[in-house]
Amino acid sequence: MKYHWLLDNGHGGVIDGVYQTCPDWTEDPSTWHKMHVHPWGPLYEGEFNRQVVSKIADLLAFHGITYTIVVPEDEDISLKERVKRANDEYVTDNSCIFVSVHGNAFNTSAKGFEVFTSKGLTRSDAIAEVFADSVESMFPSQSMRWDLTDGDKDKEANFYVLKHTNMPAILTENFFFDNPLEGKLMMSEEGQDQIAQTHVNAILKIERDDKRY
Repeated sequence: MKYHWLLDNGHGGVIDGVYQTCPDWTEDPSTWHKMHVHPWGPLYEGEFNRQVVSKIADLLAFHGITYTIVVPEDEDISLKERVKRANDEYVTDNSCIFVSVHGNAFNTSAKGFEVFTSKGLTRSDAIAEVFADSVESMFPSQSMRWDLTDGDKDKEANFYVLKHTNMPAILTENFFFDNPLEGKLMMSEEGQDQIAQTHVNAILKIERDDKRY
């Protein structure tokens, strides 16, 4: 295979049953950090990130594609350490591509999928475009949040893991976990399977494409 995929399961960790990104939440929504409490139960973004990345990894293993999970342990690892681990991998294997998996939240009514790259025109833009097309194909009835002002679908941001990684890097925001309809999708096994499959479909296309990403 051509590339070594670095899978970053966003933020969040669970130690002894306690979600590390929001350890002391109450029923007051102002305390809900990287989580949301729906009538049917809480959704923790970090748990969602880990579940999807685990499914992506299983599918990549099935297809014989090289990957590394950047945060395999239970602890919530800092952004600085995540970037260090990715860059250390890149020193020994310059075929690395970094994919950070997240869920989004805003005002309980915002919805849709987004893919981010760092600012400016880089190799990451073409990679992000493949991921955008893949998720749009898998979820034709779901909202897509593209920025088409520069001719492609990705949004650009100075997110730490995009700005400081030395290899091509993208960050996917896989729907809004505080939106009731998208929250149900993200909490369901079927929804997580579909989200993982969209990532793998994009990876397979990039692996099999004749051009260099």
